[in-house]
Amino acid sequence: MTRHHRHFPEGASAMMRIMTILGAGLIGLMHPTASHAGPLDFMFSFTGTVPPSSVAGTVSGEIFGLTDNATGPASNVVVDGYPAELGLPSPPLTIFSFISENSFTVSNNQITAADYSASDSSDIIQLNLNVSSHNVLATSTNGLLIGNENGFAGATYSLVQPIPEPSSVTLLATGLLFAALWLLRRRLRRRAASA
Repeated sequence: MTRHHRHFPEGASAMMRIMTILGAGLIGLMHPTASHAGPLDFMFSFTGTVPPSSVAGTVSGEIFGLTDNATGPASNVVVDGYPAELGLPSPPLTIFSFISENSFTVSNNQITAADYSASDSSDIIQLNLNVSSHNVLATSTNGLLIGNENGFAGATYSLVQPIPEPSSVTLLATGLLFAALWLLRRRLRRRAASA
C-alpha cells in the first residue's frame, strides 16, 4: 500500500505552526490552575427561619485571604446582604473589630471547617459562623437575629474564581507574539534562500 503525503506550500505550513502555537497558548490561558498559589476568597451564606430566628431570610458575605490545604484565619470577613428587618446599617458590614474565633480549613479549594465569631467595637452587631453550631447575624440594639443551629452544614461556602492577573495575560500574549514573529522571519529567510 502506498502512502500519500500531503505537502503544504511553505506559507501554509508556517501559518499552521503559528496557529498551533496560538491555539496552545489560548488553551493554556483558559485551563484552570490545579492549585492556587495565592490567597483564596470565598462567598458564604446562611438562612434563618422563625423560629429559632426572630427574622427570616438569608445572610450572605465574603471571606478573604484563606490558604488552600491549610487551616488558618481569614484576613477579613464582610457581610454583603441581610434582611432589612434587622435594622442594621446598609451593607456591607466590615466593622468586625473584636474577633474571638477565626479559623477556616480549606481542602482542595473547598472550606471543610469554619469557626468565626466577631462583633463590632460596641458589641452591637455579632456574626457567628458555626461557633457552637450557630450561624447567626444579630444586633443587640433591638434584640433581633437571623440564623440557624445547623452547624457547619447550616452555611454554604463557594470559591470566588480568581481573575487572571493582567500581567500574566500580557506575558502570555508577548510570548505568543515573539513566537509568531520568529516563525515569520524564518519563513522569509527560507524564501530568500530559495530565490
